[in-house]
Amino acid sequence: MQSTMRTALCAVGLTMSSAGIAQETVDTTTDVAIEELIVSATRTGQPATAIAGTVNVIDSETLRQQAAISDDLASVLSSTIPGFAPSSQKLAGRGETLRGRNPLYLIDGVPQHNALRDGQRDGHSLDLDFVERIEVINGSNAIQGVGATGGVVNTVTASPVAGDEWQTITRARFMSADDFESDAFGYKLSVLTGRGSDSVDFVAGISLHERGLFLDSDGNPVGLYPTQGDIMDSTALSLFGKVEWRPFDTASLTVMVSDFDLERNGDFRSVAGDRDLGIPTGTVEGSPAADVGDPARNEVTTVSVTYRQDEVLGGSIEAQVFDNSFRALFEGGTFGGFFRLTPDGDPFLDQSAVVSDKNGIKFTFNRDFADAAVNLSAGLDLFRDESAQELAQSGREWVPETSFETISPFLQLGWTPVDSLTLSGGVRHENATLKVDDYTTIASANSTFVAGGEPDFTETLFNVGVIWRITDTWSVYAASSEGFTMPDVGRVLRAVSVPGEDVDSLVAVEPIVTDNVEFGVEFDNGPVRGRLTYYESTADNGSRLFSNPEGIFEVQRQRTEVDGFEATLDYRFGDALAVGGNYSRTDGQFDSTGDDSVDSDLDGLNIGPDRLNLYAYGSIADTYRWRVQVSNLEDRNFDGPAAPTDRNFDGYTKVDVFGGWMTSFGEFSIAIDNLLNEEYFTYFAQTEPAARADTFFRGNGRTLTFGWQKQF
Repeated sequence: MQSTMRTALCAVGLTMSSAGIAQETVDTTTDVAIEELIVSATRTGQPATAIAGTVNVIDSETLRQQAAISDDLASVLSSTIPGFAPSSQKLAGRGETLRGRNPLYLIDGVPQHNALRDGQRDGHSLDLDFVERIEVINGSNAIQGVGATGGVVNTVTASPVAGDEWQTITRARFMSADDFESDAFGYKLSVLTGRGSDSVDFVAGISLHERGLFLDSDGNPVGLYPTQGDIMDSTALSLFGKVEWRPFDTASLTVMVSDFDLERNGDFRSVAGDRDLGIPTGTVEGSPAADVGDPARNEVTTVSVTYRQDEVLGGSIEAQVFDNSFRALFEGGTFGGFFRLTPDGDPFLDQSAVVSDKNGIKFTFNRDFADAAVNLSAGLDLFRDESAQELAQSGREWVPETSFETISPFLQLGWTPVDSLTLSGGVRHENATLKVDDYTTIASANSTFVAGGEPDFTETLFNVGVIWRITDTWSVYAASSEGFTMPDVGRVLRAVSVPGEDVDSLVAVEPIVTDNVEFGVEFDNGPVRGRLTYYESTADNGSRLFSNPEGIFEVQRQRTEVDGFEATLDYRFGDALAVGGNYSRTDGQFDSTGDDSVDSDLDGLNIGPDRLNLYAYGSIADTYRWRVQVSNLEDRNFDGPAAPTDRNFDGYTKVDVFGGWMTSFGEFSIAIDNLLNEEYFTYFAQTEPAARADTFFRGNGRTLTFGWQKQF
């Protein structure tokens, strides 16, 4: 089930769940665990019911079922989270926005987003079999620092196993299209094991995921994404480990390591379609090396060391040191506009790679002042991101090495003067420096010399919130918060073509500050839970991706405004059956004329369609589990003088099912993605502004996944 809770829109710290892998299956029919759960992404150490804002928690049971239907983080989120745009079903998350803006992906609080040169692959950095739950904070905020203009997606990994006996979960899956074509076969094997002692607990895992082709509703291979990368025809190997040491009763030290490596196998190549004739992009057998170079690849290593101690100055402290190493290889081609050594030279095959190393320190102090009914959170975040983009075949530098550093102190207060009222407020001060040495652009940008620089930015970000509990079942809340991020600096730097520019004077690299205002009403009487939220998000100097005449995406700085509402409802009929759904409507506009007034709709790269998700799930005699869900994406037209009116979206409806049954040999399951074999083109394919012939992708047809898991 998807459990919904309020949470802080700007706070600080990291609280890990204490559940071991023996508690892999979560009882979703009770309220106790949900109410007591402290959402780690809020960093306050407070119960979710005490803070203003909106969070959606995807628990372990729901995550397992959704991953069986489609083992792709964006697909899981779009099926469960209001306001999350449809999955592109590709390695690159083009258009996968949250409330019309980019989400910040985290692994146990460690940022995965590459703000300086966004390769849009943040969602493919961790295997879902190692995830305990997913916390999604909707709306612009500064909870985790830079990057969360649309919200926060925090994947909480499996906790170390307590107890002196080995506990192991083994999983196996087989995937196929409904005609059982061998090219569409895939499989996944994973093992997660651990044990504990009096002072040390640990868990470790390994996963191998082999994906075949995806077939559309007619049984034809879905088109490969030849430049940005694809998860079809790929192999992913993932390693995971976490150790917790308790030197004494009030302290713990946790070390987490995750290594994720996904590479396309290169057994197939893309075939261009024809949009005018309605012919989708296709895939045929054959090596793509002569056309695009080496197969696309994602290599991500995340390491964190977290120390926690209670009974410090009447409260608790938490300090986390982290490092995230990211390398994404993109497929290329013989594009004359990019891969000439001189402006008049012959084009040749080349491809790009984004490399980024992010590290930092997060320190948080939390304390409750019971007599004054006040909660205090304070701390300091240090963050450094070094990124570059290289041309892998020729060894040239496309985007120079760029360094971004922030020092961010913060303070957050919560006050409950009476039981029915909670007030909160806080401030975070960002001190940021962007460092770029002198560099020269490549031939397509006239081999232009650009003087380096170190522009400094300071931003003070505020948040306030209030919750009024009208009765035991009804409450209302209002909140205002600010988020902070950088535009895709790499796209700006690599496109400079006018002599005499320097980094210090490039307005386009100034930061983006988003203002988020939210109002909500909630109802919860146990069997019935509901929420209605309205929000507005404004960026005076926002960032919008657009496609230039050569089909290359660039950054344009313009005022952007996004607003919408979300509604959720969940009704439980005892312990065996629940039904519910959520609806989200999002509108976004930008200023195309520079007069500080929005006049045109944001396109499909920047804002998702309105959608309705319905579901029913239950269990029979603790032996059988089942789920049926329906996703309806509504038509969307883009209006305004600068809107891409020829890139409108024809919506579609998709039905998915899951069934599982427990035996003495383990749990067996079957999941069907697109049960009714709906024929559709993906949201990204229909709305992609460049209207390229090699991005006209059909969506996946009926796909079956047979699963088995056993706990030893």
